[in-house]
Amino acid sequence: MFKKFLISSTLSLIVSLLPSNIQVANSSEVLWNPGIGNDLFGAGSGLVPGAGIRNTGLLVNKSNPDELIMKIIMSESFEDMPFSGKGRNMAMWIYWPRNYCWGKDTANCEGLFTVGVPFNPSSYPSAKSSEYVFVQKHEKASNVNVTATKCKAPWWIDSTYKSRDTWAFAVSITCLGIPKEFGWYAFSQIDIGQKDVVSDFTQVQTISYPFWDLAARNYKSTDSVIENQDEAIKSFSKIVSSTKQQANALKSLVSRSKTISISKKNSYQKTLKEFDKYAKLANVQIQELNNKGVNFDLVIKNYIEEWSVWNKKLMDIITSLNKN
Repeated sequence: MFKKFLISSTLSLIVSLLPSNIQVANSSEVLWNPGIGNDLFGAGSGLVPGAGIRNTGLLVNKSNPDELIMKIIMSESFEDMPFSGKGRNMAMWIYWPRNYCWGKDTANCEGLFTVGVPFNPSSYPSAKSSEYVFVQKHEKASNVNVTATKCKAPWWIDSTYKSRDTWAFAVSITCLGIPKEFGWYAFSQIDIGQKDVVSDFTQVQTISYPFWDLAARNYKSTDSVIENQDEAIKSFSKIVSSTKQQANALKSLVSRSKTISISKKNSYQKTLKEFDKYAKLANVQIQELNNKGVNFDLVIKNYIEEWSVWNKKLMDIITSLNKN
């Protein structure tokens, strides 16, 4: 029922158009911290050391009741750069209205989303910053018609204590349409080339968010008019640079793969060559943005959408490689 999840990793490249202010929570700012206890699913033998999960966490600060901070707390320490393509695979699943609605035999989730770790991020922030992944939507059941939403999830490494290393991210309740009562669980695995990759899962459970009625009032849409054009251009430049790096990494992965057919390998290499051709337009695009014409908002959003399409194509290649 659970497949290896790498689908969302490529889309971590696309960052927010507008920079986020760094927000460090302290106890006086906390609005909701339910103190979750996750019984572990029980991975059994074969779990690679470092992949085990200790717990998950939920947190909402008073400053923004729409922003749900979710955490995956590990049983052991992360390496220095845990998301640098060394086989680590983690994700948080968010769903409603009931546990196990995502099964192929039921397929009746009204909402089903995954938030996966980034793939070769440019930095590892210790607080909310400009590093984002996009939340993925599944159609009623797990891994069915998976698409990227427009909802950005800034992420960071929340703590670096041995046996409590934590990956944290923030999602907008309103953007995802999360209802007052929702469920979640996390999984983790490390693939080092073994035949059977063992995953660690936390218990599935639902909870009721008591301040849900305040969420929509505090929602800040990213579709609003761009006020700081210089910062938006910097962010777009980062999208370009990161996507190019991703494509270069994929070239190596595809060429070294011994599990995909020759026809698929040729197809993926053709896609990567087409991306290289498109990527040559980046300097012209950035130059046009620097001119800051009257249609700046429309132009930069169109460019973001075009690069998003390429990220989706890269994501499809990663998904295929992950299945083989």
